[in-house]
Amino acid sequence: MISEIEMVARLGVALACGLALGAEREARSKVAGVRTHALVAVGAALFTIAGAFGIDGVPDQSRVAAQVASGIGFIGAGAIMRSGFNITGVTTASTLWLSAALGVAAAFGLYVVCLAVVAIALVLMLALGPLMSLLPWSRSHGIELSYHVGHGTLGPLFADLAESGVTVRGIQLDEETPGIRHVELTVAGSEGAVGRIVADIANRDEMIRAATRTL
Repeated sequence: MISEIEMVARLGVALACGLALGAEREARSKVAGVRTHALVAVGAALFTIAGAFGIDGVPDQSRVAAQVASGIGFIGAGAIMRSGFNITGVTTASTLWLSAALGVAAAFGLYVVCLAVVAIALVLMLALGPLMSLLPWSRSHGIELSYHVGHGTLGPLFADLAESGVTVRGIQLDEETPGIRHVELTVAGSEGAVGRIVADIANRDEMIRAATRTL
């Protein structure tokens, strides 16, 4: 049985881990920031400490950790939002899940492991995104289309994008002019594949304009 001072110290480590992850999310104006991540980490640590050390007899520590992992799901799900083709909040949901895991690890006294995981997570969140954007197949492009409606234009376009390994990240549609639709797509993929697809669709009879730009 550990002392109450040691328990408080473990809660403090959990708090520090949650603050570190939450600070990165809040700096990017995400839905869950410093307070949410800190509370999740400390709450997970408290559940673990109460379950593992607050009950007489031999505690089932693996069961405590499993319950914390399943319980964090509803908070993470609340951070994920979908609007059309856009899905946001997946990374924030992952950091909330990681905050809970760090809280459990801190509650068991795995201080070095906690620090190592926080360092790895921050490197992934801060450095991996910019590095991935340098890869040819991960670059973002904009596709701008104007065409006469009623010719089934978007269906073949999306099929061609998927077949070429190009991911659609966002879409905006505008039909201010009756019978004419303006579409702006944000996609990720190789410049060659995107250029070929736009060149193909530009040859359709209903097309008024088809252009690409690198974001």
